[in-house]
Amino acid sequence: MSFRARLILAAAYVLTVVVIALEVPLAITINRSVNRDTESTILSHAVLVAARINDDVPRAGADPAAPPKPPAVIGDIVSTTARATGTRIVVTDALGRLLADSSGAASIGTVYGTDERPEFQAVFAIPGGQIDTRRRFSSDLGEDLLFITAPVVQNREVVGAVRVSEPLGDVRANVRRSWLGLGLVGLAAILAGLGLAWLLSLALARPMRRLSGVATRLGRGELDARAPEDGPREVATLAQSFNQMAAGLTANISAQRDFLANASHQLRTPLTSLQLRLEAIEQEGGSAGKQAAKAQAELVRLSELVESLLELARASSVEVSGEQVDLSEVARAAVDRWTAPAASGGKRILEQVHAASPVWASAQDLGQVLDNLLENSIRYSPEGTEITVETRGNGRPGLVVSDNGPGIPPEERERVFERFYRGSTGRKAGSGTGLGLAVVAELVHRWGGEVHLADGAGTVIEATFPGPPTVS
Repeated sequence: MSFRARLILAAAYVLTVVVIALEVPLAITINRSVNRDTESTILSHAVLVAARINDDVPRAGADPAAPPKPPAVIGDIVSTTARATGTRIVVTDALGRLLADSSGAASIGTVYGTDERPEFQAVFAIPGGQIDTRRRFSSDLGEDLLFITAPVVQNREVVGAVRVSEPLGDVRANVRRSWLGLGLVGLAAILAGLGLAWLLSLALARPMRRLSGVATRLGRGELDARAPEDGPREVATLAQSFNQMAAGLTANISAQRDFLANASHQLRTPLTSLQLRLEAIEQEGGSAGKQAAKAQAELVRLSELVESLLELARASSVEVSGEQVDLSEVARAAVDRWTAPAASGGKRILEQVHAASPVWASAQDLGQVLDNLLENSIRYSPEGTEITVETRGNGRPGLVVSDNGPGIPPEERERVFERFYRGSTGRKAGSGTGLGLAVVAELVHRWGGEVHLADGAGTVIEATFPGPPTVS
C-alpha cells in the first residue's frame, strides 16, 4: 500500500471516529429533546382542556344509574382544541364514562376507563389525581401512540379525566430527518477532511516520488542522478543524505571501473609475456621443454581464472545503463553464436523462441548470461546431448537453458551458484574456474531478476526478469 493511501486511510479512520463520537451522543440528545418537547406540548393541551372544563364536568351528572348529560361546551372545547393541535382528545367523568371524544369513535356515556385503558385508572389512583404518560401500539393505526392523561379537578376533588393522544410516526419521522441532516453534515465533514488529507498527501508524496525516481535511475547506472533538495525540512534532509550516498557510490564505482581497466591491462601483459617465454623454452626441447609445456597448461588455467574474476567484478558493477531488450532476439543471437561450437563437440542446440518478451536490462549482460549457460552445457554434457534455449513471456519474462545431460546431483543443487564451487560433474569434465554460474547470478540480479535450478530431466536453469517499466 502506498504512502498516500496509508495517509488517506488514517485520516478517514480518525475523521470517522471523531464524527461518530460527536454525532452519536448528539443524535441521542436530539431524540430525547424531541420526545420531551412532544410530551410537554401534549401535556399542556391536556392540562389546558382540563382547566377549561372543570366547572362543566360535574354538571354532566355523577349518578351511576343515570347516563351522563355533558354540556355542549365540553364538546365544543374538545373539538376546537383537537382541530388546532392535530390530536385526539377524550374526556371522561369520575366513573370512567365518556363525556366527549374529538374523533367521534365512541358514544357518549360509554364506560371508557376500562382495563384496556389503564391510564384513566392511574389518574384516579391517588387523592387529588395525577398525570399519566405512556406509549402503546395501536393496531388500527399500525404505529405507536403517545397518551397523556390529566385529572379534571374541582374544589380539590377529581371529577374527571382528559386524555390527549398523538401518533408518534410524525414525531419519529422528524427525528429521522434530523438524524439524516446530522449524518449529511458528518459526511460532508469527513469528505472535506479527506480532501485536505489528499492535498497533504500530494504535497508529501511528490518529493518522495521524485526521490524514488532518482534512486531508480541511479540503480540503472545513471551515476549523475541527484535528488532536488527542496520541500519540507525532513524531506530535504533525506534528499541531502541520499545525494551524499550517491556521490560516495559514484566515487566507489569510478574507482572500481579504474581498477578493472588497470587490472585488465596489468594482468594480461605479464601473463602474455610469460606465455611467450614458456613457448620459447618448450621449443628448445629437453626436460626444460617438457616442464615448460606443463607450465603453459597451468598458465592457461590461470588466465581463465583471471578473466573470470574480472568478468565477475564487472558483473557486480552497476555502471551499465539499461534499455528495453527483447529476450527473443537475445536468445536467437546466442543460438547463432554457439551452434557451431556445440556441433564440433557432438552436441545440438534447439531453439524454442516464440513471442516477444521485453525486459529492462542490458543486451550485453543478457548475452553474457546465455553465453555462460550455453558454455557450461556444452562443456559438462556428453556427446549427443541436446541443449534447448527457450524464452517465456507469460507472467514474468524469462530465459531457460536446459539439456538432457547427466544433470546436477540433489546434494549439490544448493551450491551451484556459489563462487569457485565446482560439483562432481565439473571436476570430472576437466579444468574450470567455478565462476560461470556465479557471474550469471550477478548479472541477473543486477536487473532485478531471479535465477534458479528448475525441476526437469538433465540440467534446467531458469532466469526470470521483471517487465519493462511503464511510462506514466
